[in-house]
Amino acid sequence: MKSKLLLIFELVFLLAGLVAYALGYLPLPILPLFVVAWVSLRLRGLRWRDVGLKRPKRWLSTIGYAILFGIGYQVLDVLFITPLLEKMTGQPVDLSQFALIRGNLLFFLGSLLASWTLAAFIEELFFRGYLLNRTMDFSGRDKKGILIALGLNALVFGAAHFYQGSTGVISTTLAGLALGGLYFFAGNNLWLPILTHGIIDTTGFLLIYLGWQG
Repeated sequence: MKSKLLLIFELVFLLAGLVAYALGYLPLPILPLFVVAWVSLRLRGLRWRDVGLKRPKRWLSTIGYAILFGIGYQVLDVLFITPLLEKMTGQPVDLSQFALIRGNLLFFLGSLLASWTLAAFIEELFFRGYLLNRTMDFSGRDKKGILIALGLNALVFGAAHFYQGSTGVISTTLAGLALGGLYFFAGNNLWLPILTHGIIDTTGFLLIYLGWQG
């Protein structure tokens, strides 16, 4: 009974946090979600290390893969994915919240700092480290369960970016699939998706800063 009450409490807070995240009600909505995830892990006797925040077997290859996947995905997104999605939906990705980055070095650097901490690191801990694994607790950890969890995780990740419009939601859903896939590719290690996420955002912000995107 106690475990069921804790699960309900956990789900309610997650739902409320994800809605706040998607609608932009809180200035740093990922932080309450991160706290819920951390408490959930602690109550179940787990640490972040247990869900993938541990030293990769080879740092150099992990960094190399992250650079390759990060830049490659951003190029693919800019040249093919986003134009195709915008043509399908008839709506551009809403990047208005990043408009101040264009030509503003100070804001660009500040955005990079926020991206690597709040987005690349904390978002990956929450979405891939906690939420993906928590979903597998129910879907199972066989091939079918992993695919279900990966799909649901990507959908939630995309919905959490509702502020980017419908095209942005689809785009970030695809990015969520890619980052989740990298988590499994790395042997359930978080550092590859963390670094890849950071490089994707860094490349995107650089394009906006230079006036080539947004």
